[in-house]
Amino acid sequence: MARLKQGINGPGQGRVGNVIMYEMYGKTYLRSRPNRYKDKKSEKQLAQRQRLTLAQNLVRYLNHLIRITMKDISTGRSTYHTAVSMNLKEAIEGNYPDQFINPEKVVLSKGDLTTPETVSFKKTDEGILVEWSAENKRVGSNHPSDNLIWCMKDLELLVHGDYQITTIKRHQGKALLLTPISREPVELWIMFRSADETMISDTKWVGTID
Repeated sequence: MARLKQGINGPGQGRVGNVIMYEMYGKTYLRSRPNRYKDKKSEKQLAQRQRLTLAQNLVRYLNHLIRITMKDISTGRSTYHTAVSMNLKEAIEGNYPDQFINPEKVVLSKGDLTTPETVSFKKTDEGILVEWSAENKRVGSNHPSDNLIWCMKDLELLVHGDYQITTIKRHQGKALLLTPISREPVELWIMFRSADETMISDTKWVGTID
């Protein structure tokens, strides 16, 4: 049974016959209810389901991060759905049932700032030392005061996720990441955000930490 909160012209939610009414982001939507569900899926459907699961698990545990890094390109939908959609299109590769996430193509941010041309890392007794080239610190909208954001994610089990929005500046050219090392290999990405928090860069894959 559908419920109209503000009369017949207002928003509502529920079911009328085979039509389902629901609200999302202040708008009311209608969709048809399927007559029945079939458990048997074609290989194409199974492949799409696997792709969606991979993309969803990639974003899992990173909701707070992507609310910041994807907000400028998420118009009319949540940053979570934007991140899942973009990674479905760009980061999932291979053929079913052996599809996988390509860490080099993962999208955790999208913006006009540019990332360093070269980035490297090495393990130390204190943590993970990340170093980057600073020659493009004033290219385009880049600024030496841009702040580093880093993210780590296990792409094998897809259970470990860690990130930090730091105050380490682009011009410093290096950062020591004081984070517990996962027992599983994890991928490392970096991004930069302007000091006034109005601009952000694309995502830069640094490498696999094992």
